[in-house]
Amino acid sequence: GNNWHVYFEKLRQAKVMIAIMSPAFFKSVPCFHEQLEARRNGLQVLPLLFELEENSAPPGAVEGGGAKWIEAYEETSDQDKQAAHDTLCAFRLRDDHDQGLKLNSEPAPP
Repeated sequence: GNNWHVYFEKLRQAKVMIAIMSPAFFKSVPCFHEQLEARRNGLQVLPLLFELEENSAPPGAVEGGGAKWIEAYEETSDQDKQAAHDTLCAFRLRDDHDQGLKLNSEPAPP
């Protein structure tokens, strides 16, 4: 919604967050910031796969699929850069200095 920062106060009281993964999830800068805030507060994040991309690839594993999250990472303050990097990695984004940050589309183990 429009006032998603209010949600951060509730995150500080939680122990677990369920992340509903869909193509829209990786196109949302607020979703990245929610995940970053969850990591800052030590929440256990449980990713739940809800919807695949139109080509049946994992959410975000298409050309430009994780671009909004990568842009948000690049704009993160130096103080939060490691937590932001860890957030990308937790959602299977990897740091590849030669090619920038790209979504890792390898399937999760069974």
